[in-house]
Amino acid sequence: MTRVLTIFAMFVFLIPGSVPAQEQTLSCGVATGFPPYQFTLDGEAAGFDVDVARAVCIRLGKEAIFEQRNWDDIVNMLLYGRIDLVAGMEVNAFRFDYFEFSTPYAKRHDVVFVPANSTVAGVEDLFGLIITGDRHSFLELHWKEQGIFQNIRIMQTGTKEESMALLGQGRTAAAIMPLEVGWYLAAQQGIDVRVLVNPDPGSDVAIALRKGQPDLLLKINDALRDMEAEGELDALQRKWFCSENGTLPQ
Repeated sequence: MTRVLTIFAMFVFLIPGSVPAQEQTLSCGVATGFPPYQFTLDGEAAGFDVDVARAVCIRLGKEAIFEQRNWDDIVNMLLYGRIDLVAGMEVNAFRFDYFEFSTPYAKRHDVVFVPANSTVAGVEDLFGLIITGDRHSFLELHWKEQGIFQNIRIMQTGTKEESMALLGQGRTAAAIMPLEVGWYLAAQQGIDVRVLVNPDPGSDVAIALRKGQPDLLLKINDALRDMEAEGELDALQRKWFCSENGTLPQ
């Protein structure tokens, strides 16, 4: 009986058009708390990067299977081959040592948000005050180059939502975060904010793969090129991104 089942399994595998399940899917890593790019909505992965990855997979004839964790875990999962790709990774020289990147499909800009009624007029007005922000953001590096970083007190929080909430409660003077993330969270939490400073020229955002997959990288780049030409990327940006003083996307 065992021999019959083995022969049957081999026969099914060899039938034209039959493809192993793992070859019909691509596992895609995304973060949990980075709206409107990557977050959880009604228990499912959602956001601009999620929709881009899903659309790319459809064009490749694959189903996107999303793995959501905190960002550090997602990066490690890709590094050790536990997932196929990561959506929405910012391209930088350090990461080139570990990953291949698709053609960039967006840019992110780190900015400083303050309450709309704040009297803060420039970065020098933040000296000695507590602001929230990520480690190694563009602005942190920029202020170090200017020689003023030692005057600025940056506090890390668990999530961008917490940073915006602290700003709205008046418990911090400013918050550093990507432009679209700040507008989204401010609209979501009903907080009136303005951008204090935006010197960041922007970081390219792409799909990241492990090294040594030229065929998959080429197919992903072809899909992104077609999405750009057909206006699909623009449509996804309109779907997810708030403009200044805008409303939440539906």
